Amino acid sequence: FVHALLLSGPSLYVGGQFSSLGGQARNNIGAVDTGTALATSWTPNANGVVRTLAVSGSTIWAGGQFVGIGGASRSYVAALNNTTGGAVSAWNASADNQVYALAIVGSSVYVGGNFFNIGGQARRYIAALSASTGAADAAWNPGANLWVYTLVPSGGVIYAGGNFSSLGVVKRNRLAALDLTTGAATAWDPNPNGTALALAVAGNT
Repeated sequence: FVHALLLSGPSLYVGGQFSSLGGQARNNIGAVDTGTALATSWTPNANGVVRTLAVSGSTIWAGGQFVGIGGASRSYVAALNNTTGGAVSAWNASADNQVYALAIVGSSVYVGGNFFNIGGQARRYIAALSASTGAADAAWNPGANLWVYTLVPSGGVIYAGGNFSSLGVVKRNRLAALDLTTGAATAWDPNPNGTALALAVAGNT
C-alpha cells in the first residue's frame, strides 16, 4: 500500500507499507526520481508503516506506525535529512502511538493521530511541536476526544479532520478549524456525519 506522497524538487517521496520501490528494496519509505521513476539513494528504512510525510527546507518529516527509522529508534514520528540518504536527525518528539497527519507552518510541526503523549507533554490526538526541538507547544492544546487523520493549514488556521466529536469543551463533529496561535476552534462547523480522512484547500474553499 501507498499512504503518502510528497513532491519536493526532483524527487517524489513515498510512504506506505511496501518492501520495494522504483526497482530497489525499500522498507515502507523511499523516493523516486520524477523523470525516471527509479529509486533514489534516499533510504530511511522504516520498520513499520509510514502514513504521512511533510517537508520544510532540507528536512522530511515522517509519521506512522514505526518505532525505528533512519538507523535510529524513533517512536511514530521522525525528522529525516533529504540529502544524505535519509539519515535521521536529533529531533525526537517520541509519540506514544500512531501519527496519521503532519503539517509544517513556520517553526511549528502540527501532528494528528491517536496518541495521548508527544513532545514531552500530554496531548490528545493533536499537537503542535517545535520544528527545532520536537517539544510540544506549552499553550497549543485543542484536546480532541478521538483520532485526527488529516491536517491542512490555510491563513491563520489549521483544518483538522478525523472521527472526533469535540475539541476541548467545543463540540465539533469530525471537522474543525483551529487557530494556529491559540488552538481554539473557530466558528467553522461543517458537521459531517462520517469520518473525515482527507482535506485540501484551494482559495477560499
